[in-house]
Amino acid sequence: MAGKQILTPKQTRARRKPGGAWRIAVCIDTRDGPGRERLLGCYQYALERGWRLWLVRQDNAGEIARLRGLELDGAVFFDRSQRLQETVKRRGVVCVETGARHLDLADAAVFVDDDALVRMAAEHLRAVGFERIGYVGLAGSQVSESRAAHLAGQAGDGGQAWLFAERRRDGEMYLERLSRWLRALPKPAGLLAYDDKMGERVLAACRWAGIRVPDEVGVIGIGNDELICELTLPRLSSVALPAREIGRAAAEALERLLSGKKVKERWTQVAPLEVVSRVSTDRLPAARPAVLRAVGFMRAEWHRPIGTDQVAAAAGLPRRTLDRVFCADVGRTVHDYLVELRLRNARRLLRQTDLSLSEVSRRSGYASLSSFMRMFAVHTGESPVGYRGQYTLHRGM
Repeated sequence: MAGKQILTPKQTRARRKPGGAWRIAVCIDTRDGPGRERLLGCYQYALERGWRLWLVRQDNAGEIARLRGLELDGAVFFDRSQRLQETVKRRGVVCVETGARHLDLADAAVFVDDDALVRMAAEHLRAVGFERIGYVGLAGSQVSESRAAHLAGQAGDGGQAWLFAERRRDGEMYLERLSRWLRALPKPAGLLAYDDKMGERVLAACRWAGIRVPDEVGVIGIGNDELICELTLPRLSSVALPAREIGRAAAEALERLLSGKKVKERWTQVAPLEVVSRVSTDRLPAARPAVLRAVGFMRAEWHRPIGTDQVAAAAGLPRRTLDRVFCADVGRTVHDYLVELRLRNARRLLRQTDLSLSEVSRRSGYASLSSFMRMFAVHTGESPVGYRGQYTLHRGM
């Protein structure tokens, strides 16, 4: 930016007519869920305040030229090039980031706490039996490199993290290099991918390499883009992020700065929501045949109001004996495992649908709404209504 005139935010705002609406560029890639959710959070905040928004989806020369012709007060960024952000910043426009890229060009930023994110993913992978942990990142991405470093730290003093940087983020072309790395990976291993698109790419490479998911390799993405995660083969586990809340918080920070106020923290890190578990990490334990029969029966019949007596009959063992050997092999009781399967489905229905709580309860294998409500609160620490409230923001206006 040497040699270029840089306007101050005060000079830029002076061009706005008194009482006029703020003029905001929203420089966000909306091709996937995390971008769309950030845009929706920002849009909702702007709509309430009568802002004028311009959406900038790309950072090519045409878009940059168009931006130069706009009179702007502020801009919100996510996953955009340094060149685009420099073009905006050079004009004295107040810039707020919703990711961890180009923080030196941002007046404020709201982004995900990657250390907490990686820790949550690693804990999930270890909980389902993956002692070896790896990361498939995006080559050249500062955010990806940060996540890889956090994962290496999660391995502990005596552990090892297997790291791979892929040159492409999505698609099923040019998978030979990734496939070779996956074949050489010590197994079983759990892998965290840079995002859901990269997770989908890892699953495709596993198919090419003849690697069984999740028996040999478990895969977990980041972002919980439901349209990707629910339609991959197999369905992809993912770390859910409060992306819309990030977009709204960024818009709030932008308003404070444009109004001449200070933000509480220049960089605000936001914790991830949860790991949404799907088939890609749903690994059968190494267990005795009776335990495997019990697991198979529960996976097939969890949606019916079955109990531990029916599970024991399917496994061919007395109930007390099954409880003892099941806990030894799986690390939890038969009852807890069945509850986990049911609540996983209940959370999915609460996130994705507007079904009544009674219908969610019925479809999750509970004979009564009161039992469902009690179990949900005990195992998640919140009510079904409270859980749905987090995701209502993510589904639509």
